[in-house]
Amino acid sequence: MLHDLKLTATTDAGGNATVNADRGIHGRLYAVQVVVGTLAATADLTLSTQAHDGAKTLLTLTNVTADALYYPRDLVHDATGAALTGTSGGDRALPLCTGVPRLVVAQGGATKTGSVLLFWLD
Repeated sequence: MLHDLKLTATTDAGGNATVNADRGIHGRLYAVQVVVGTLAATADLTLSTQAHDGAKTLLTLTNVTADALYYPRDLVHDATGAALTGTSGGDRALPLCTGVPRLVVAQGGATKTGSVLLFWLD
């Protein structure tokens, strides 16, 4: 089943913001929709999950200027742990998401707002 979760950040006077979801998610990330809103064109976004065993970065974007839909994927490995690096993208898997989603905005402009929507499968 496909689920969604929206994180909206409003930056402080220095142009930075950190927003945590009000609940954890457990599943496989399918896509991330970025809604720039009023964020400055210099905005950098980092989307991650925070769990008891650490953080996992899901998507990092630099100088975001337009709304877009992203499909982050993780590199897969063979039975010996070696990375599989096919050229057609068949070497990628849906990232596992376990923990509380977090959006961090840097250089987004003073008191500006933007959002990300996570779409994940359970």
